Amino acid sequence: MSVEKGILLLGHGSRRQDANEGLKALAAMAAAGLGVPVDPVYFQFGRPTLAEGVARLVAEGKKEIIIIPAFLFPGMHLHKDVPEALEDLRLQYGDEVRFVLTPCIGPDPRLVEIVWERLQEAAGEVSTNGRLSGERVCDPGAITALSRALIEDNIGEEFFRKRFPGGEGEIVRRVVHALGNPAVAPLMRFHPEAVAAGVAALKRGALLFTDVRMVQVGINKGALKELKGKAVCLIHHPRVCAAARAAGVTRAMAAVRAFKEQLPGSVVVIGNAPTALEEVLDQVERGLEPALIVGTPVGFVGAAESKARLLESRVPYITLLGRQGGSPAAVAVVNALLALARGEAGL
Repeated sequence: MSVEKGILLLGHGSRRQDANEGLKALAAMAAAGLGVPVDPVYFQFGRPTLAEGVARLVAEGKKEIIIIPAFLFPGMHLHKDVPEALEDLRLQYGDEVRFVLTPCIGPDPRLVEIVWERLQEAAGEVSTNGRLSGERVCDPGAITALSRALIEDNIGEEFFRKRFPGGEGEIVRRVVHALGNPAVAPLMRFHPEAVAAGVAALKRGALLFTDVRMVQVGINKGALKELKGKAVCLIHHPRVCAAARAAGVTRAMAAVRAFKEQLPGSVVVIGNAPTALEEVLDQVERGLEPALIVGTPVGFVGAAESKARLLESRVPYITLLGRQGGSPAAVAVVNALLALARGEAGL
């Protein structure tokens, strides 16, 4: 973030000072996560006030001030009082300072995990699907069934009916289960033909290319063998390593280049390396089109960008937006497709 920008975390404020400490702790956690200062300010009762926080940032030379309301839902303060206070500040500082007011927290799916944790804290008092939260479950089938039920409880059956029906929903459930995070569900994206193309390719025994060994070993080998398919990973092959050194590129890129003649009709599974996904898309532009691209690379450099490029591809794809993802997500997608190809549920 530019040094000319400042961030204020705006809380309501309370006459009880201990109640105001929570906002300070949240601001400190946000600052640690973002790597930039985040200052807590209070709309009422607490100090520093919004005006005081703005004055301090302006004195530091900030030209743009981002105000993030730490309010769960938009009430009268956010509809009327805060905008009026900001208008006064705009009049006070004129064109020298730009103010940006973000939306409040709102009904974000990521909050469901917190609600669930609160329920777990009441172990022995809360029953989920007829089971006490402290009860131990050991049967594999029961664990799978309960996992599916809990995922649907967390996210909502309506979400799956409206957003990801059918096979897409089966894959989303499997990814949520693999990552243990319901918040990733809204980040999933599917080409309209992705599920049908993936299932058809697996049924005909298509070759699977994986960017890393972790993806290769995680794929259900029994299901793959039953469908006469095979998963290959070339990242550690001596010729690939030598080619990467000679070209000054990543081994993941060199592996894609070594596999390029086999790309048409294959299922490409990228769970780790954004450079591999970029190279696959380069090959697609040269006319080498896989049957399906599963692209869920993870990281801070190139992951979000490579997946954004994948969204524009004419080749069927399944991906997870942003920096999140990784090998477990890619494996979950493939194993869900394998289950669908065998006439089973994805999870």
